Amino acid sequence: MPKYECYIIAAFFLIAGCTTKTNTNVRGRENTQSLDYVINKKLSSSGYSEVKGHLPENGVVPTAKVAFQIAEPILINVYGKENIESEKPFSINLEADVWIIEGSLEEGYDGGVAYIEIRKSDGKVLTVIHTQ
Repeated sequence: MPKYECYIIAAFFLIAGCTTKTNTNVRGRENTQSLDYVINKKLSSSGYSEVKGHLPENGVVPTAKVAFQIAEPILINVYGKENIESEKPFSINLEADVWIIEGSLEEGYDGGVAYIEIRKSDGKVLTVIHTQ
């Protein structure tokens, strides 16, 4: 291999190594990959305990679609993806500011289903159970 080809190959690897994707977040820290969240043990609610937040007039969870988008990952985490997928379609009803979401069973099957209640006004999860 001619000497100049070695230099070209070496230059290529040097450039490739220097162009690793980095993101700079709002606080100026560089990340080598894109993250949706980071664990920050210094984060505390104590600075916000007396701050009055804003809740939308139609609630934090205004629609059945949003309620299900909140419920599904919670139910999957607790009962497993396969179990929750097998209980679709879920029934949803809004009753007295609470979204009630319940799985279903195929015709002829006997057993329990996932059940979750989420408050419409503030999004608080009130109940998570699986019936027998």
